[in-house]
Amino acid sequence: MWLGQEEARRMFEADLASGRLHHAWLLEGPKGIGKRAFADWAALRLMGPEAASLVAAESHPDHRLLAPPEEGKGAATGTIPIDQVRGLKPFLHAHPALAAWRVVIIDSVDDLARNAANALLKELEEPAAGTLLLLVSHAPGRLLATIRSRCRRLRFPPIAEAELARWLSTTRPGVAATDLAMVARLARGSPGDALRLLDGDALTLRAELSEEAPAALARQFQGGGARYRLLLDLAPRLLADAAREGADPGLVEAQVEAEELAASARALALDPVQTAFTLIKALKPALAREPSGRQGRAELT
Repeated sequence: MWLGQEEARRMFEADLASGRLHHAWLLEGPKGIGKRAFADWAALRLMGPEAASLVAAESHPDHRLLAPPEEGKGAATGTIPIDQVRGLKPFLHAHPALAAWRVVIIDSVDDLARNAANALLKELEEPAAGTLLLLVSHAPGRLLATIRSRCRRLRFPPIAEAELARWLSTTRPGVAATDLAMVARLARGSPGDALRLLDGDALTLRAELSEEAPAALARQFQGGGARYRLLLDLAPRLLADAAREGADPGLVEAQVEAEELAASARALALDPVQTAFTLIKALKPALAREPSGRQGRAELT
């Protein structure tokens, strides 16, 4: 949890020890950097370790989590609706039931609908005693300036590649050091992304992208699924990694186009096979090895 984020903990502990803990903290940084883990730790730091089991069961009377609704929990959506924020008001202005503090985690505040953000602002302007709000943000520049100004801002910087690779070697000891170094580069300083790439078998897919003919490999993504989503994430990262080496100026443009295509594929449900084919063809100049004895066809049939 604390990989590279010890300073954030020290700042929070210092505020707590001063007796003037700010009522709202904006936790800023890239996805997968440890912001939510920090928020969970901070909540238990105030509520006590004995609260952990009730918090995990989502049944602690002094703890609330706001996040976009998931499948099976009402209408799934990518935003946090205003009803969730309005529903906090009785909680925020009641006395704690078990702990000395009431804690609200919003993961992420970037996902608040516009009217929900305005409703949250009212609570930030008139904080109740003994209340802590922990707002996770991946893109704080997009938030209302009035929300940012009412929070103590805590920045979570990306982890250095060498430090991330060393950490990965302890959490995934069976993986070769060269592979861990590559994943550390592709993760862009995010431990969460690094683990997701490793556990999602990105190394195997990376090898297939080097060795397989584009058309044949693209057909394996028919129907989408988890592996297709991995490709949408991995392809722009591989292109960005190659572009950073400066071997081919055209790779920068290819990386931008791959990012845009991947985003469109997620939002618009583009044909998985054709999307995969386009990404794989764009990747070929960036990969370390070309397919041996096989060439991809110019277009799918």
